[in-house]
Amino acid sequence: MVAISIIKDSNTKALPSALPSGLVAVFIGGTSGIGQATLKQFVVATKDKSPRVYIVGRSTQAAHPLLAELRQSNPSATLEFIRQDVSLVRNVDAAVSQIKKHETKVDLLYLSVGFVSFQGRIETSEGLEPSMTTRYYSRARAIQLLLPLLNHSENAHVVTVLGAGQEAPLLEDDLDLVKPGNFSIAKSSQHAATMLTLILEKWAVENPNISFVHQFPGLVSTPLLTRGSSGITGFLLRWIVSPFLNTFIAASPEDAGARSLFHATNARYTVPARETRAVPIPAELEKARQSGGGVFLVSDKSEYAANEKVLVDQRRLTGKVWEHTQQIYARVTQ
Repeated sequence: MVAISIIKDSNTKALPSALPSGLVAVFIGGTSGIGQATLKQFVVATKDKSPRVYIVGRSTQAAHPLLAELRQSNPSATLEFIRQDVSLVRNVDAAVSQIKKHETKVDLLYLSVGFVSFQGRIETSEGLEPSMTTRYYSRARAIQLLLPLLNHSENAHVVTVLGAGQEAPLLEDDLDLVKPGNFSIAKSSQHAATMLTLILEKWAVENPNISFVHQFPGLVSTPLLTRGSSGITGFLLRWIVSPFLNTFIAASPEDAGARSLFHATNARYTVPARETRAVPIPAELEKARQSGGGVFLVSDKSEYAANEKVLVDQRRLTGKVWEHTQQIYARVTQ
């Protein structure tokens, strides 16, 4: 386990001086929870260094006070909120198109958007289930579209907060879990995490100068459990389960955000070709291990999320997962 004190010390002392000026960051899912906490700490760490930050979210109401706070913490930052609901894949295309109008590079792509469905499989207008869309299809689409800009960075990181180490065997003939009886909260979560890791490994091999980090945050005190729930389930989650977990078990968003920022900037989680451009590894720590496919799979303790036994078998499906994903994109974005 990497102690949170080591991480916070590095983020506070080493990070601000090590980061270059003019960084471009894209946060998809930055208006609440872990994403918001990471965003706030990133903006503070780049004070007086003129970062340009794009925040993609669906709530203008949530964005306005956040933007005001961020501008106060770092007046040199250029901040742009892009209002798009990425439970629809085509909205990712619209958001990325807007970013590409202004930028030729992206240094950090941070993805933490998520949704948990307690109502079973209810499809969007694109014929996809929204929890799987936000956790896999939209995230992979954003990465795919931004790869050219990420490759123009001197030290690009892609950090996706989801389920590293939680990968499980896929249902090969029903990757999007559309067949009756296949969809469940657990299965959709496992499918999203597994497909995401496989595609990140594909991109890691093809783009060796980009650091891909797949992080499992563990239990964190965020509103995630109370979204997408209603009736008795919603009541129990909102007034009993969540308060208990948040009070006695869950980590704070601030601590989870500190870990995320560490994963996104420290040489410990940076590919060898770019390691000298990242924040130095604290003296107490060693270089983090990468998966067999070149991705930094990181646990909630900031250590390697070992799941190689599952991945060795599931890598045979990478081509099938990619073909399926491209077919989905062709259908929903035409």
